[in-house]
Amino acid sequence: MFFLGATLALGVVLSSQAVGNAIGSYSKGRLTINVKGVSEVLLVSDMGYWSGTISASASTTADSFSKLDVSMNKVQSLIKANQFQTDEINLSGLNVTPVYIKNEKGITLNKIDYYVATQTVSVSSARVDAVRDLQRKASDLMRDGVQIASANPTYTCSTIENVKMTLLEKATQNGYDRAQVLAKSSGSKVGTLANASQGVFQIVSYGSTDVSDYGISDTSSIKKNAKAVVSMEYFVEK
Repeated sequence: MFFLGATLALGVVLSSQAVGNAIGSYSKGRLTINVKGVSEVLLVSDMGYWSGTISASASTTADSFSKLDVSMNKVQSLIKANQFQTDEINLSGLNVTPVYIKNEKGITLNKIDYYVATQTVSVSSARVDAVRDLQRKASDLMRDGVQIASANPTYTCSTIENVKMTLLEKATQNGYDRAQVLAKSSGSKVGTLANASQGVFQIVSYGSTDVSDYGISDTSSIKKNAKAVVSMEYFVEK
């Protein structure tokens, strides 16, 4: 369901005959009306993404990988317990990094202190609520001795480009309707379109009032508000 609204940018009638409330300006010697059409829609994300990087440290590379395997098994068991399918799960390659000893002055010495093995697991799924819950549960694994950096999930809408086109259509119609009201109130009619421009899209978390001159594309929330604004200038006919 679309929630429509509009704000109007009104100039002044440059004529010796004042016409009630000012409704326009001149373009190419003809009276015009300037309007802004706004269209807004509630979006619900249909894809969620989460990743977590698991690490384990030990004095040898072999021991660090062994400890990492134990932690990875716990993480993968959690993922499977939440009924994510194999094709929704991705594992990165293994990585190991040596950590060198530092002396009392903080200078790194050419002697290895221990090794840190890491691996990243990620989940992409249309079950966005399950992705959100997975992130919370994965963080709880730290209480079970798992060293995990659990990233905040991101949420996207696969139909966003179609939504943008619909928003533009609705915003354009909304602006035209407003121009009709302005023209009618002064005994005039809306003529042809003199000029039009598209503003940036604002896709923000549900309930947010954030705006940006460069546009916003929120990925942090499942529910979002998407808004489009168009500016139009119509010739006025008497």
